[in-house]
Amino acid sequence: MKIKTLFLSAGFTQPPPTNVRACIEYGGLCFGACPPPFRGIGSCGGGVSCCVWRVSSGFHKANVTV
Repeated sequence: MKIKTLFLSAGFTQPPPTNVRACIEYGGLCFGACPPPFRGIGSCGGGVSCCVWRVSSGFHKANVTV
């Protein structure tokens, strides 16, 4: 039995942004080079990068006292 997974609404089927409008629709900002803490997800055209805020890796420990 074969199991097939279909990613329609999860965003896995979308190509990376290639213009300013697509970058903004992805929630990105256009920079010449993505400064920290941003990461590149595509292009805004003309050598400008589409950048989004880098998501935490989850290794940060909360300092919570109970």
